[in-house]
Formats: sequence, C-alpha cells, structure tokens
Amino acid sequence: MSSKNSPRIVFGNKLLHAGYSLDINEQRLINLALSKVNSKKSNPGKILIYPTEYAKCFGLSKHSVYEQLSSAAESLRDKTVSILDDSGQSLSIPWMSSATYEKVKNQGSFITLEFSEEIEPYIFNIEKNFTRLFFHNTVKLNSLASFRLYALLNEVRNYKNYKRQGAVVVNFQLPEMKKKLFLSESYGAWRDFKNRILLPAIEKINAHTDVRVTFKPKKMGNCITAIEFSYFTQCSSESEEFARPRLSRRPKVNKGSHAEGVWARGNLNRLGNYELSNQNENPAFRLAKADIRRCITYAKIIGDDEAKIFYSKQLNK
Repeated sequence: MSSKNSPRIVFGNKLLHAGYSLDINEQRLINLALSKVNSKKSNPGKILIYPTEYAKCFGLSKHSVYEQLSSAAESLRDKTVSILDDSGQSLSIPWMSSATYEKVKNQGSFITLEFSEEIEPYIFNIEKNFTRLFFHNTVKLNSLASFRLYALLNEVRNYKNYKRQGAVVVNFQLPEMKKKLFLSESYGAWRDFKNRILLPAIEKINAHTDVRVTFKPKKMGNCITAIEFSYFTQCSSESEEFARPRLSRRPKVNKGSHAEGVWARGNLNRLGNYELSNQNENPAFRLAKADIRRCITYAKIIGDDEAKIFYSKQLNK
C-alpha cells in the first residue's frame, strides 16, 4: 500500500510522550480505531472493528484473533494514560469510555470502542503539535516498544533543526528513553535494554516501515547516558523500487569464526530488509535467484535454520 492510499493515525504530541502501558493487541486496536476517524473533527462516538478486518490488517489468522480481541477489549476499559496538562500537572485519564466485544445473530462478532471524553483533546480537533503516521507503516510493529520508538522518531521528521546531511537526528537521555518506552526496572542494565528492547525494535522498524534507523550510545565517563538516533526516510512511489544494497565482501577469516558470522548476518539482514522494503510497495516482489542462494549460504553460516528453510522454499518455487 502506498502512503497516498493509507489511512493516517494522529496523536497529539502530549499523548505521544505520555506514560502508558498497553499490550500489542490493545495498541493495535487503538491504532486501527484511530485510522477510522478524522483527527480534525470531533469524537464520532462508537467505532466498530471486526475480527476479520483486524486479522487482515495485521496479517494474523482470523481463527486466532477472537479470544485476543475479547481480552483486549475487556482490558482496555481499565487502561489509563498519565499525561501532563497545559499547567504541567500530571493527569491520569482513561483511554476508553466503553470497549466491548459483542456477538449478534446474523451479524457476527465485532468490537465496539468509544474514546473517552478526557482523551478527546489529544486525538480529536487537532490543528497543531501533533504527529501523523501512515497506518500501513505500523501494522508489522509487533511490540509496544517498536511502535512507540517509531512514533517518537517521526515527531521531528519535518523539523529542519533535526536534519543533518540528509538524515534526521534526535537524542534521548537513556532514563527518558526507558520511561517513554514504559519499561520496568528489569531493563536497568544497558546490555539488557539494548539486546532485549532496542535492537529488536529497530530491526522491526527497519524491516517494515519507511525509515532506516541507526543508533549510537553517548557516554559520560564510562557510563552510557543517552542515545543518538539517526534515520533516513524512504519515500517511493508505487512504480519505484528500493535499490539493492551493496553486500560486504567476505573477510579473510577462518571458516566458522565469529567474524565470518558477523559478515554473514550483516549481508543476510541487508538482503532481507531490501526484500521487505520492496514488498511494502509491491507484495509480489522477490529476490533474484542468486540473492536467494546467497541468503541460504548466510543462514547456514550463522545457524539460522528458520531463514534457511524460508529461502530454500523461495528457491524451490
């Protein structure tokens, strides 16, 4: 789906920076509901979401979503947002005034959502200080951390003072970053945060959205205190393809060494991101046979059986 045909989801920036914790099904329900409304108009009241629609949007099996949606609708009724008002006072406001899972004879099952009156100023009648996302760029982000990071990066996308040599560059203090991603203290160590939260989130963003992100930890003495994110946007028309990346040459290292694995994983990720980026615009896109064979080789080197099976099936087709 191209951007011009994709619904938009819009958040007031205060809501974007608010403190809240949702599971992925709850966040997806909210995103899908926002994609159905006009942020420049008033709260429309009840919004209907069908399980088959939800499954199609997020690439899920329609037989597995009924229980997920029923649970998500029930839990959303009690979910709140901690947000700062204009005076700087912290308010705890509900997401929804109602959220129900209904089953009606001859109509099937559906979710009915209605945003609360308290949250209206942050998602309706918005004219300034907002962040807009194209819905199709969010559907494959399967964690709250990946979605929130993607949204936070997009907040400054069009501001000139964040541009540097064609890239958008933004810095977050590490405690601030963890707070915005609503993480528990179990991710206190940098290594845990990087490996369990940051890297998986960036991998999803790079594979499934219109931006390509890198990051650099910033130190004060021996301590990492901040993160600098840098990203390029990929804006292509439906007729354009993302350029095939240049692959790294195999280093002169021993077979089976760590360095060989780093090289193989890097090239596998480059080709994988290249394929997924083009499939976002053209679902029929496939790698050339030579590149599929390369991916199988890389997967064997790093012991990634899932990738090896995936690309072997592509080659057989």
